[in-house]
Amino acid sequence: MAYAVLMEFDVDLDTHMKLGELIGDAPVKGLIVHAGGPSERGVHSLDVWESKEDSERFFAERLQPAVEQLGLGSGPPLSFQEFDMPYLLRG
Repeated sequence: MAYAVLMEFDVDLDTHMKLGELIGDAPVKGLIVHAGGPSERGVHSLDVWESKEDSERFFAERLQPAVEQLGLGSGPPLSFQEFDMPYLLRG
């Protein structure tokens, strides 16, 4: 079953893009789609994954090191919503 995470972070879009650069272009196991854009308080981030485990592995192994490298700390996002997605239409 697919798993989705919608978050809002207290960073600007440039910082969000720098995180992407640090994470790199190597394939992300289990990631179906990532989308991000500005919000009133920072940046929205939407990820859809093959599984929750894929998401957790990415956050621990790739995102958290990039966050630390930019000196952003490890505080929680401004908002965090997660959803099981029993139906997923692929294009």
